[in-house]
Amino acid sequence: MSSAAGDDDPYVRQFFDDLRGQVSALSSDHGADLSFLGTVGNRDTALPADMLLRLASCDVFVALTSPRYFRNATCGRQWEIFTSRFKAGDDRAAVIPVAWSADAAMPEFLDVPLVVPEGTSRGLRQLVRLRGLRSDYESFLGQLARRVVAAGEAAPAPASEPVTDFARVPNIFSASIVDRRVHIIIAAASRQEMDEVRDDLSYYGAEAGDWAPYRPDVPGSLASRARLLAADQALRGEVAALDDVVDRIERARAAHEIVVILCDWWITQLDAYRHILAEIDRRGLGDTVVLVPASRADRESMDNLAELRFGLRRTFQESWRQAQGRLHSDLSTAEAFDADLAGVLEEARNRLFRSGAEPGEDSGPVVERPILRGP
Repeated sequence: MSSAAGDDDPYVRQFFDDLRGQVSALSSDHGADLSFLGTVGNRDTALPADMLLRLASCDVFVALTSPRYFRNATCGRQWEIFTSRFKAGDDRAAVIPVAWSADAAMPEFLDVPLVVPEGTSRGLRQLVRLRGLRSDYESFLGQLARRVVAAGEAAPAPASEPVTDFARVPNIFSASIVDRRVHIIIAAASRQEMDEVRDDLSYYGAEAGDWAPYRPDVPGSLASRARLLAADQALRGEVAALDDVVDRIERARAAHEIVVILCDWWITQLDAYRHILAEIDRRGLGDTVVLVPASRADRESMDNLAELRFGLRRTFQESWRQAQGRLHSDLSTAEAFDADLAGVLEEARNRLFRSGAEPGEDSGPVVERPILRGP
């Protein structure tokens, strides 16, 4: 079973365990062989053990589809490896895409029918989660298990040799992918400018883009880190300073592009920059999200946090009052920043996907994923 990594992983595991039990009970020898498939992120180099062997030998491929799934490059490569085992005209009953979420529309070029739980507009994820839908879930589970067993016994996928280089496998979902840009605005200043308001200048460089708030633990710039996180979701990160930021945000909105502002707590202590940010706030953030990181190891920032928080609220008065969810300030570690930015980008991508904007691909971290081998 193939699925994109996400915050609903526990429900995926619950569903897999339930399906495994049903398939084992229904199979002719009551001993269907099940194992696990994994997904990897763009920056990960290690593949889950035996993934390529399983993709070459499994009899049935169950895909839990969602907008996230079709943006996941690894899921696209897994699908390509499995489906390439068939010849033209072969029965492809062993390819079973299941609607994990309600908005899991199948790209037409895949030419495989989507399995949707009957009698409900909800995706399978909701059936797993909600106790009130337990009878619907058990009914669908039984139907799917019978379908998996029938495909594994009557029309299993032909075996093939394992792929040797996973990275060179084409992502079959890329046919529906259009490059999506995310504007990463760095609201920070140079070391020279920050000398007016700070004593500790070790977090700054010659330019705003050199800002590295998580030093010394993470020496690299926040701009580079953000761009890598965007690449993990197949977003093309374009880094810019505050120059022309108001017009840039307006252009991005018109083009249905994502905008994220990475804001230094101390930048609001510099009048010129504070006025720029206040103008953005006056016009309305819209879907723009502001992340305000500061390392807990930055003693000067921690000691002045009350004053810095006041400066932020004074600058983003309207946004703080009306949509505080657009201001993210509890980011005291690089890990917290990574998780928050990844969530912001994921939410923005899903919003664009639901609105009809063309999606891009997404890859999550390495996680254990189920793959079902038919009886």
